[in-house]
Amino acid sequence: MENSDISILFNKYGSDKDRNGYSPLYHTLFYNKRQEPLNILEIGIGTMIPGARSSMVGYALDNYSPCGSLRAWRDYFPQSRIIGMDIQADTQISEDRIETYFCDSTNAKGVHDVMERLNVNFDIIIDDGCHHFQSQFDTLKNFYPFLNSGGIYIIEDIYQGSLVSANPAIVKKIVNNDPLFFVGIQNNQCVIFKNHLTTPF
Repeated sequence: MENSDISILFNKYGSDKDRNGYSPLYHTLFYNKRQEPLNILEIGIGTMIPGARSSMVGYALDNYSPCGSLRAWRDYFPQSRIIGMDIQADTQISEDRIETYFCDSTNAKGVHDVMERLNVNFDIIIDDGCHHFQSQFDTLKNFYPFLNSGGIYIIEDIYQGSLVSANPAIVKKIVNNDPLFFVGIQNNQCVIFKNHLTTPF
């Protein structure tokens, strides 16, 4: 039986997600979906190139190699298709049930070209790419159309004072007022549900 503890899997593969405090949220959101055949995308999959933007050097655990979180998702969701996207060469791997693609998530044309080739919509999208608010907004604009109705989109690593949390109206506009909430001591994750709420009055 596959391991049902996401925190153990993150640590097994050297990801910093458990250390960042993200495991409880992911357990809450995903535990009952583990055996479903989902399409899962993670944007920003952990380069170890020193000096590269959002490099994991100095952040990852000692046993980390690029795409550690993708391996954790693969083990946690044994029936799912796991896709990762990044702009760094060392993040491109070929392993069982893991696909990786070169893609600048902030470039609308680049995203369109990759998604046209993939021809897939996602049930879960996790943005762990560049953690600057403008990049997070652009990534959301480019990928939210490829999230299935009822799907979950998560923005990780929202720094204190970021416009993502300081002005959530911008996020709401991008996602057509779909429901969202922030999690963390410093609002460091944003969870969006693609399921528009209608007011009964």
